[in-house]
Amino acid sequence: MRKTAVFFFFIAISLLLAVKLWAQDIYYVQSLRAKVMSAPSFKAKVLGEASKGSKLASTGREGNWIKVTFSAKQGYVSSMLLSKRPPMEKFGLIKGEETDIKQSVRRRASTYTSAAAARGLAADDRRRLSRDEKVDYGALEKIEAFTLSAGEVARFMEGNKL
Repeated sequence: MRKTAVFFFFIAISLLLAVKLWAQDIYYVQSLRAKVMSAPSFKAKVLGEASKGSKLASTGREGNWIKVTFSAKQGYVSSMLLSKRPPMEKFGLIKGEETDIKQSVRRRASTYTSAAAARGLAADDRRRLSRDEKVDYGALEKIEAFTLSAGEVARFMEGNKL
């Protein structure tokens, strides 16, 4: 009787572990580095950093955060940095007779610039940037709104005043 109980106990534990392992999804880090946070917030304590291509086992999701196991600890990584597919390898292409890449070439835009370009700037963003970084978006909007008729362009091209 005791052997049967122990046997069923081990079967039950095995099933629980199998269900837990089966429920986990595997995610791959897509960015150069991904910070693993102690809570689903950028203000939380950083537990560590996972490098590009690292496999992270997920046990759930909280909003835009994936709950992962990292160095035997539970942590959170922004879902924007993870994918269920491994990252693709980058291939370089040198055109024409070029044999080396020049050092002054900019490699990539900053994360902030990329995000702003992807979503566009709202009116509040433009006001803030105009004040903080001395960018005059009001003047840019006036220039973009300025139009010329075909006749005005033709007269200008001929050298006559508008």
